Amino acid sequence: MSSNLFSFETDYLWDPVSEKTIDLFSLWRKEERLGFLDLPFNNRMHGDIKKLAENFRKKSNTLFVAGIGGSSLGLRAILSALENNSEGKVVVVDSPDSKVIKRAVAETDPAHCAIAVITKSGGTAETLSIFMELRRILGSSTPVIAITDPEKGELRKLAVNKGWATLPVPSNVGGRFTVLSPVGLFPAAFAGIDTTSLLNGGAEVVEDFNLKGISSLAGRIAGAFLANFQSCPVHVFMPYSDFLYNTALWFAQLWAESLGKAETLSGKKINTGQTPLACRGPADQHSLVQLFMEGPADKTVSILTEGSCVVSNPVPGEFRDVSTMKYIEGRSPDELRLAEADATAVALSERGTPVSRFNIPDLNARYLGQVFMALEIATVLTGLSLQVNPLNQPGVERGKILTYKAMGREGF
Repeated sequence: MSSNLFSFETDYLWDPVSEKTIDLFSLWRKEERLGFLDLPFNNRMHGDIKKLAENFRKKSNTLFVAGIGGSSLGLRAILSALENNSEGKVVVVDSPDSKVIKRAVAETDPAHCAIAVITKSGGTAETLSIFMELRRILGSSTPVIAITDPEKGELRKLAVNKGWATLPVPSNVGGRFTVLSPVGLFPAAFAGIDTTSLLNGGAEVVEDFNLKGISSLAGRIAGAFLANFQSCPVHVFMPYSDFLYNTALWFAQLWAESLGKAETLSGKKINTGQTPLACRGPADQHSLVQLFMEGPADKTVSILTEGSCVVSNPVPGEFRDVSTMKYIEGRSPDELRLAEADATAVALSERGTPVSRFNIPDLNARYLGQVFMALEIATVLTGLSLQVNPLNQPGVERGKILTYKAMGREGF
């Protein structure tokens, strides 16, 4: 199984997660708290998604997605890595900014548009504001699909009353773990992306974890990341592919919201967390790596690369007499990009910075599904190792309440 998965290596030593953590993970799984693990095997859900996406494409060529946080970051990661405009165009609108929304719908024919409104709770203020503005601009006849809780919430009730199409977000799958649910898969299917391979990739990682536990791909990532969690308060996540930068942004929410906690599972004050920093290689070599190399020794760095580049033999040509150019003449930009990833990893290691390396053999749906699932499992294992709840987010609730109060929501 492991030979079919992407590779993960580190330049530092680490201890495996404990059997106690694995036992707690298994208990939570038995209690059906880890529903994201079941998503790759839910054939009925996937069939409903593909059928509904096909029906929407028959009438619409553009799908506007209103969502924020877990309802948009995973989808953006999928679209930026795999987008296929041969089917339908998907436009993610995740900012309650009227100028952004207006620009998103500019030069779009409302007669050929549809809207997906995505909020598990059914009451996320930003999402509903974006959705209402899209409806105002595109018109009330625009087809709508609501992706929300299967039973609860105002959006679920509204969708039933309006006769809108719906897809359920499983009740035991939290927002930041929903990328392989209808939240990410319906818009991806509308765009013509191979959602079957996405799910197959996720399934391979789950099966690998079921078989190998602490020595599985996800288990090894958890052990490695845990090793520097307390000593390195900043985790730099740096793909050397612009197509994977949105995956880094998705990981930032997953890691920060899951592990930044004030209390342990037993209620003890802990105020723990590790700040994730999404970076773009090689661009951020020219803006942030100076800090990583000579600033505070408080960072661990994960570098992601995809594919491999055949080293070419430079052929002298137009720039043979220009010393700063002749050594790269005849070589592809990809060759330079991957060489820089290796060089950055070595330089940081020489400085004493803990570096881990992800290499994805090919940027396709299967491997992207593996990345999502491996990091989700690793995040939960890390949280349980720290004795915090990686599934809740109590710290964001106060801001929501104050927003409701400021906007005059009834009851607040």
